[in-house]
Amino acid sequence: MKKVAFVRSIEVQQAAPYLAAIGPLLSQHGIEARLFYTDGCCGPREFPGSCEKLPPDATVDIVANALLEWGASGAISLSIPDENSIRDAQVKHRLAQSGIPMIAHDPHTTYLFANKWETKRTVARFGLLTAPGFLLDGDLVNGRALQVRAYADYVAQQCAELGYPVLTKPLWDCLGNGIRFLHNEADLVAFLRSPYNGNCVVEKFIDGELCSVEIIGRGDQLVFQPLIWKGRTRPSPSFPFTQVRDSIPRPDAELHFVPTANKLRRMCAELSVCGALEVEMVYADGHYHIIEINPRVSGSTSLSIASSGFNTFEALVRLLLADWTETCAARPAYQTMGAMQFPFISEGAEHEDGSIQVVRSSVFNINGEKYANAILSFPLTEMGSLMPWIRCRYEISPEVAETLADLLPDDRIRIRRAMRCT
Repeated sequence: MKKVAFVRSIEVQQAAPYLAAIGPLLSQHGIEARLFYTDGCCGPREFPGSCEKLPPDATVDIVANALLEWGASGAISLSIPDENSIRDAQVKHRLAQSGIPMIAHDPHTTYLFANKWETKRTVARFGLLTAPGFLLDGDLVNGRALQVRAYADYVAQQCAELGYPVLTKPLWDCLGNGIRFLHNEADLVAFLRSPYNGNCVVEKFIDGELCSVEIIGRGDQLVFQPLIWKGRTRPSPSFPFTQVRDSIPRPDAELHFVPTANKLRRMCAELSVCGALEVEMVYADGHYHIIEINPRVSGSTSLSIASSGFNTFEALVRLLLADWTETCAARPAYQTMGAMQFPFISEGAEHEDGSIQVVRSSVFNINGEKYANAILSFPLTEMGSLMPWIRCRYEISPEVAETLADLLPDDRIRIRRAMRCT
């Protein structure tokens, strides 16, 4: 493996600093790396190799031909969101015809997880809980197919049986785009007058805590990163870069997660996953309800790495090499670090404290809007000093300050045993 291509479809800065940190591993194996990316820019400190920018609408042919022309002997998908994961899955299929391996899920597996309705059917097949719901036919509600006048009555009956509130989610979008919350029948009537222009899932709103877990591996050789907690569910859309997220251990909740993790392991093995995926869940009454699965690295990847010390990007390289079994065995058995991600208004001077590390503190441009966001990593034994440290370094809103204070009582200092792959 002499030349490894990395394919990326959002700005590489969102992978900082952990993508650049794979440089020593590449050098150790004599690997020349090149990043093929479609958005933003990439500087020499942001990727340990050369870079080549592709068109924003790069097709399977464009990406595959660029990798082949460069002479790649292996490739790794780092693309976001799901439509680009599907593209990379097809690139993997194309490269395989030339004997070139690529770390990405197969096309069928990627499709199952990128399509929210197929995801619900798949997780149910493996005995995993998911919010009750049904598939809303976009052609019928938008009058593009056969005129079925009773379809609106059917939809109303289904929503009533689910019980309000319900939410509608487009099958193929992410970041909360297109989600609408229907609090009652009047909201449903308004939605049906101006429905989403495509198929969507209608599902029961579950009152609980949003969380996710990143899983990395191949088949049944998997590493589970720590659980990431994202706040309570609420009947309104949320956006990742405006949320407070943390990986502070919650022993009772993690004990409840074990049966879900075992079922996820069986699902990943049967579907022959190859790479990284993020499982998004709602934790309610001691149970985990799967709401989405992203077949790729995600916006939670950096936070996962910050809390575990297990670099997802390095793991993807090792998957391509021959030492993945040894990597699994070397997974740390205990979580000794915590991590936190939060929005801020402004940033002040550096505050000296070697035990608390600023993983990333930057402003991202998403759809023309700017979002200031910080990720911190800290020893669990130092949680008591975290809030004063944040107040010295950042200006934060009262709402963020209140959320952070709720997360950091003294009795939350615990260390838990992490899940290990077999």
